[in-house]
Amino acid sequence: MTPGVGFASACTAGELEALVREVLAEAHAVLRAGGGEAIETRQLAAPGHKGDSPALWTAARDLELEPVFASAAALAARDAALSTDSSRSRAAAGVGSVAEAAALAVAGDGARLLLPRRLSARASCAVAVRTVNGTDGNFEEF
Repeated sequence: MTPGVGFASACTAGELEALVREVLAEAHAVLRAGGGEAIETRQLAAPGHKGDSPALWTAARDLELEPVFASAAALAARDAALSTDSSRSRAAAGVGSVAEAAALAVAGDGARLLLPRRLSARASCAVAVRTVNGTDGNFEEF
């Protein structure tokens, strides 16, 4: 399971961490409700242009997740698979949802959105999972 984030430069580490925790809890509840098991989360996906954000690095450290950055090209390659088409996100990053695109890009081939983006005041978070052998309900840990 890979959470992806997008956020404003004014976003704090605390706000980002709280949103990711909330969204991951929701994602685990969705999996359990569908008869699935919890999937370990190891990475936090973000757009490459946020690689120097102290808030992101602090939130990732506190969440015990490895930050992994998706290039603008990798984000754009996932645009057709997004659930959200935000004009604000599109103007800022060229995709309908930075969080969704980052989650899908870092999760890799075969990934799909488990949760479309959720919002806080200055951040968004979405969760992607990669299916095993293309079957729903069987997900890889990554």
